[in-house]
Amino acid sequence: MVRLLLLTYFDPGDLPVLLTQVRRAALPPSLPVFVGSYGANVDAANEVSALANGRYAPMFQLAEPWYREKRRLSPEEDPLVPKRYAGAIPVLAQLQTTRDRVGWGTELGSRFRDALRAAGDAGASIASWQLDEIGPACARPTGGPLREFVRGVLNGLLLGRPILRDTELSGFVWVAHSALALARQPVTPELSSFWQTLDSAALGYVGEEYPPFEGDARAAARAQASGQRALAEGGPVRRALALKYVAGMTPGYHLVSGLGGNVHHWTRPQVNSWRATYVRERASSGVMGLGEFDFRSGNASATVMHDTLSALAAAASGKT
Repeated sequence: MVRLLLLTYFDPGDLPVLLTQVRRAALPPSLPVFVGSYGANVDAANEVSALANGRYAPMFQLAEPWYREKRRLSPEEDPLVPKRYAGAIPVLAQLQTTRDRVGWGTELGSRFRDALRAAGDAGASIASWQLDEIGPACARPTGGPLREFVRGVLNGLLLGRPILRDTELSGFVWVAHSALALARQPVTPELSSFWQTLDSAALGYVGEEYPPFEGDARAAARAQASGQRALAEGGPVRRALALKYVAGMTPGYHLVSGLGGNVHHWTRPQVNSWRATYVRERASSGVMGLGEFDFRSGNASATVMHDTLSALAAAASGKT
């Protein structure tokens, strides 16, 4: 049973159109709809909060320079926080120990929470966050140092700065499709710590599926579910994450590398039929939620948003 929807990445001016299409979709009345794009925005938070069952969840990117440059706290907050990690986040190669990698990662995650706290102080209601992303490098044999840094980021996002009265806040962690195989790697002490932190921080584990629209949609959905199956076949912590799996998809009309979609320039009815079958198959496989990434460019029209939300609504309602 689908327990939530996640709608991510849009230009601010397109958010009202997206929310209109959410309202028009025949979604189950109690289904939470998490909505957010890059950065915390008070106006966007207010628009999302006005939606029945709307939940605002801003997204943060690991490489975003604004947060890596320096710590940004209010004059009242700054004296309360130790200065050790106040400067620029070093590049990973400069971090020689696990302590440094986790420490600086925690600082970056805490800076993301600083932005959420500032938005909350300005009147935004924030339900969660999103992290972009656990990338392919995390799944490589040499990925241990990067995973340690990401582990810190997740810890910082989850806990924030308790000295500034932050409380625990879990979020959605996006995982590149080529990184989903990490769940099949033998567990080492380092990987065990990584999985445990990820499970603690994650409200949802979002697998970036992004299939090209071609061939048999049911077969494509089963193939793209490999990351969900890898978690379910792992140890207790990975099995717990499998129960939080969100199928990350994209509307299909913004044709850029890595996002799949309508690569054969099908007609609208063909796309809608393929998408509906794919989404229905993913919903029936036991995912916790359904996600859509990138409502920009060719995906920003009201028609595409309507078609996409209609497929999600039918799948979430269990309609065939």
